[in-house]
Amino acid sequence: MRTEHVRQVWVQGAITTIGGILAYWLVTPPAAKSFVYGSSIALVSTLLLAWRMGQGAKPEDRDASRVLRQAYRAAIERFVWVIFLLAVGFRLLKLAPLWMLAGFVAGQAAWLLLPVWMKFENVICQQKR
Repeated sequence: MRTEHVRQVWVQGAITTIGGILAYWLVTPPAAKSFVYGSSIALVSTLLLAWRMGQGAKPEDRDASRVLRQAYRAAIERFVWVIFLLAVGFRLLKLAPLWMLAGFVAGQAAWLLLPVWMKFENVICQQKR
C-alpha cells in the first residue's frame, strides 16, 4: 500500500476512534456504536480503493481500456459495498441512523480532505526551502 493510503487509513481510523469515544461520553453508547459503524464503512471503502489501485499498478496493465474498466469496476464495487453495509446497519443491526450517517460523513470527509491537506503541506514545505 502506498504511503498516502496508509496515512489516509490511519487518519480515518483516528477519526473513528476519537468520534466513537466522544459519542460514548457525550451522547450514548448506542450512538457511539452507530458512529463507529458508519466511520468503518468509509474505512472499508478506502481499503477497497487502495487494494484496487494496487492491483492496477502492475506493469502489464498499461492498456487504456483495461485501466478504464478497472476504474469503473472499483467505483461500482465501492458504491455497492457502501449501500450493502449501510443497509445492514439500518435493517439488521438497527443502529441509530443519524449517528451512523454522521460517522460515514466524517470518514468520507477525511477521505476527501486529506489529499487536499497533503498537497497544501507539500506546497508549504517547498516554499520554506
